[in-house]
Amino acid sequence: MGCAAGFTLWIDPYQVYHPVRGGHPRFNRYLQRYFVPGLARHGDYQIALAGTSMLENIANSSVERLCGAPAVNLCMNGASIHEETLALRLVLQHPGTTTAILTMDYNSLSGGATDPVVGSNNVFPAYLYDDSILDKFPYLLSFDSLWTAYRLRYRPALPEETLNADFPWKFPDTAVFSASTAVKGIDPANINRSFGLPNLKLELLQSAFAANMFPLLANNKSVRIHFVFPPYSILVWHDFAQRSQIATYFAFKKWLIEQSERFGNFDVVDYQDRAGIITNLSLYADIYHYNEEILERVVRSACVGDARLTRDNFDARTESLLHLVNSTNPADIVRQALGDGAKSVAAPAARP
Repeated sequence: MGCAAGFTLWIDPYQVYHPVRGGHPRFNRYLQRYFVPGLARHGDYQIALAGTSMLENIANSSVERLCGAPAVNLCMNGASIHEETLALRLVLQHPGTTTAILTMDYNSLSGGATDPVVGSNNVFPAYLYDDSILDKFPYLLSFDSLWTAYRLRYRPALPEETLNADFPWKFPDTAVFSASTAVKGIDPANINRSFGLPNLKLELLQSAFAANMFPLLANNKSVRIHFVFPPYSILVWHDFAQRSQIATYFAFKKWLIEQSERFGNFDVVDYQDRAGIITNLSLYADIYHYNEEILERVVRSACVGDARLTRDNFDARTESLLHLVNSTNPADIVRQALGDGAKSVAAPAARP
């Protein structure tokens, strides 16, 4: 047992204690939760991206080009607000961190303060995210860790692994960004049939965010934090309308702005009212996930501050999005996407 633990510790395939020895780290999109704490602790970065898959499809070098400082991507597919908070805690402890860009994904709050996202079956190794040394024995003595360390030193990479430390969470080549692909399997009369997402109450959204983020925000004096509402496609907003969730989500946004004013060390970046993006279904692989080009715009806006949602522009921007939903028809959107592959839904002229 001592030899096994020693070998795992020396190689350290998930970089829990130090950077990998004996080879290059191998990343696996399906094991993000195991890689994130090591990257957060030992990465060379000033800017960190964290949260859900809404921010994962971008290279670290692209973030550096857009924002002017070394970056690391700590996103986890289907991350809960609790998982996102634990990653942020490590980011705030990392020396040299200046900026954190985090997703504000409604469904990440569906599990409340500590539970996983509703419907998620991801295993979360919480012991890798705390500061205790004693509870790391499951990592050091696990056969999976030992085998991973051995493979890293002596075997070639598996097909699902990548050595690309600059872009470890790149969407697979099977991800197709096109209008017809984005709407595949969508029932315009019941869009949520394909996803089974729960309806969320404002009190749940607020309490889940507060229980996780408030303690970190209260103790953070130096790192600037940007919470990003990602540009879901117009069909997502039609789903929210079908489930009477839009008013709840707007109220949560307004509440979050109020908290940003109270804490003073974070802001709210909102890309959800960008008609030219959310109506262009050729930019999406499904009705939620957009391509790298759009993600680059989102990240740049977070860094330069040109998409901030504030008390002064909240009403106009939410009204613009609501008008876009009320003036389009999900059945027409799906029919157009499947029929002629047109790039975008005909968006109405902006209100004066």
